[in-house]
Formats: sequence, C-alpha cells, structure tokens
Amino acid sequence: MTKKLVPDPPISPDLLTLLECRIAHAVELLRCATATTVESADNLQGPQRHLALAGMHLITQAHQALDRVLDQWPASASLAVDPG
Repeated sequence: MTKKLVPDPPISPDLLTLLECRIAHAVELLRCATATTVESADNLQGPQRHLALAGMHLITQAHQALDRVLDQWPASASLAVDPG
C-alpha cells in the first residue's frame, strides 16, 4: 500500500459557512421547540407535566451543545452571508 503524498485540501470556506448557517438554524428550531414545550407543560399536571418538562430539558441540552459549537466556531470561517 502506498502512502498518500498530498494531504486532503482544507474544507472550503463556503462549506464552513453553510455548516454554520445550518447549526444556527437548528439552534433557532430548538428555541421554538423549547417555547412550545413550556407552553404545553403549563397546561398539564402530574406525570404528563413531568414528561413535558423532561422533554424540555433534553431540548435545552441539545440547544446548549449547539451553542458551544457556535461559540468555538473559527472566526476566520465566518463570512458575510446574504440571508435572502
């Protein structure tokens, strides 16, 4: 087996920008899911409320994980993106 002489090219900035936008979109979706779950839980009682709040806890954990990814995102990868 021969050794690869040329390293893989770095990920293109366009791909990094696309990934950043998709992660940011997922964060927004999780914010909406949190709001929906809180409103639903407010109208429930007992075990059903506990289940809804447990779901909210999982959503919050996913949201925080994605926030950490965005916080550590390389500034050089962030480009101005035309939202339209």
